[in-house]
Amino acid sequence: MLLMLGSAEALAAADCSVTAVGVNFGIYDPYVTAPDDSVGEIRVTCTHLSGPPFDVRYTVTLSTGSSGTYAPRRLRAGTALLGYNLWSDPARSSPWGNGSAGTVIVTGLMKVGPGVGNRVRTTVHPIYGRIPAMQDAAEGNYLDSIVATLTY
Repeated sequence: MLLMLGSAEALAAADCSVTAVGVNFGIYDPYVTAPDDSVGEIRVTCTHLSGPPFDVRYTVTLSTGSSGTYAPRRLRAGTALLGYNLWSDPARSSPWGNGSAGTVIVTGLMKVGPGVGNRVRTTVHPIYGRIPAMQDAAEGNYLDSIVATLTY
């Protein structure tokens, strides 16, 4: 990302990346009447490359995973399916996606550069996962792969 500061000759630059700690639900019990909740995280790290300090605005979107839909996403164990979703808030009211189908995009702002700590800053965004209760699930190791996309 390049940010113009006053003229075409004054440029400041940052390089940003995204990493994730996945949501691990552990062992799902289909007879428990409460949902199975877990938390992972998305980490956005920006490194100041040159120039004075400046603000980096960014967005993070999450894919549908293998289900192709946000309502609900589905974990898979062979042909067996288990519905779940990922949320941007602890109340699990805003599904985290790409802004379509009722989902939200997570946004952030961080100041990078000399005088604001060091030249590397990281912001952590929790991912709140939930498997609804009492789904008829066959035994198996259920997985899904979600792609996180960082735009800055």
